[in-house]
Amino acid sequence: MVRIRCHGRLVDGREFDLARNHDLIDLIIGHGDYIPALEQSIVGMSPGESRVVIVPKDKGYGERDEGLLEVIDRDEFPEGIEPKIGLRLRVPTDNYKVVHATITNISGSKITLDANHPLAGEDLLFNITLVEIVPDDLI
Repeated sequence: MVRIRCHGRLVDGREFDLARNHDLIDLIIGHGDYIPALEQSIVGMSPGESRVVIVPKDKGYGERDEGLLEVIDRDEFPEGIEPKIGLRLRVPTDNYKVVHATITNISGSKITLDANHPLAGEDLLFNITLVEIVPDDLI
């Protein structure tokens, strides 16, 4: 396990965070909690070392899939939740799975849900600093 500080941005400069308020991230290399290309870029680093890593979309969250867009009627939307563009929802599927979707458009009585990962279709740039390698006996 390692502790890293990681700031992400798209290659066009827009920023995104993997951790709230730039907190440290505890990461078990090879566990699959983060993009494998990001995890592998940490291998061989020493505490205090920083690195810039570019993860192309095919090694990140993949291409956007227009088949993951769905337009629903507003009356199908759950009561008690006010639909807003950018709102992330957990949506149950017919086969008892849950997918995460973002409201991307509201037009009259129609709401568009996008189940693509918000970073799908994007090349990603990470500024990583390895803060600590946590000994096995402390995990």
